[in-house]
Amino acid sequence: MASRDPKDAVQVDLRKVLDDKGLRGDRLIEAISALGPRHSIEPFRASLSLVLPMDFTEPEACNTLAGIESHRGEIEALLGRDAGFTVAAFDLLYEKERTLRDPVFRDDRSAAVPAPGPRPRPSDRLEDVLRRETRRAERSGRPLAVVVLSSDGPAAPATGVSEAGLIALCDSTRDVDSVAVAQDGAYVAILPCTGGREGLRAADRLRRALRASTGIPFSAGVAAASGRAADAHVLMRCARRALHEARGSGSGAALHRLERRAHSRILVGTAVPARLRSAGSESDIVVEDLSLGGALLSTPHRVTPGGEVVLALRGPSTRPAGFLLPSRVLRAQDGPTPGQTPYRAAIGFSPDARLRVAAVLATLRARDQAGMP
Repeated sequence: MASRDPKDAVQVDLRKVLDDKGLRGDRLIEAISALGPRHSIEPFRASLSLVLPMDFTEPEACNTLAGIESHRGEIEALLGRDAGFTVAAFDLLYEKERTLRDPVFRDDRSAAVPAPGPRPRPSDRLEDVLRRETRRAERSGRPLAVVVLSSDGPAAPATGVSEAGLIALCDSTRDVDSVAVAQDGAYVAILPCTGGREGLRAADRLRRALRASTGIPFSAGVAAASGRAADAHVLMRCARRALHEARGSGSGAALHRLERRAHSRILVGTAVPARLRSAGSESDIVVEDLSLGGALLSTPHRVTPGGEVVLALRGPSTRPAGFLLPSRVLRAQDGPTPGQTPYRAAIGFSPDARLRVAAVLATLRARDQAGMP
């Protein structure tokens, strides 16, 4: 078995110490100090690099870490619970460096804030945020989600950026989140420490906030990944593809999912009449797409994952041939409207049906090349 990357081992040990809520004050300092000889590192500097986008000398890091622990105790007294080392570190950064918005736990909201300089263009700010959050996710190994929101229909403003929309998004996100505007006018929200499902819930909340502030309906696409796979630039492209999917399905928000099939899909739709035989009943369905290994179906009834079904197809030709394809239901989910027809199902074909599926695919490709509807 391949040996583990020493850099990963160091980060794992540091993270265990920082996340251990039983280590507080001097005990935390001692535990971090003990990691120095074990890994031949500057332990305090390495610990802070996991959570703060700043570089310190080792003595500065030791003093800063002690200050974070003291600040952590103040937060605990205010909230009645331990918010953790990372929260205390960021809150202290807000107060000391003024690099982000007002501190989360600050009581004096009327404190003077330095006058802002020239406002950067939204696209420039977005590039900076994407680069910064990519590095942060790589260091921490935690998830990162990107949400792209765009208005639906002709009611959207033709040019310019809606300040009301930006304000609504900033008010609806956390202090650690970032909101910007892409060059095409779409809103982009970057959500650190957020997985796919949490990002999808956040997208629905942001859509409602935009609708309330602008009076325009919005659709959203979400993409998420963790650690070294969390390249924010790639996630934004994936979120745009999910945005198109959300608009096409009418669901309002969609989460990008990695392609699970080994073979390319062909869009089918109503061009191929299809029926599904399941649990002793048979119903008309729509085959949304088809590949050598499986198909995505739109069904009038919910099917049971893991169940055995038979997909009956009639080829699109002047003398159509019939095909019976034994299959198994891999996944089932709601369609555009939760709890209402149509439902969606993904099926996988049995190995002995591959030749018949290949015949259907050949017929569909011949139809497309001939320009037939």
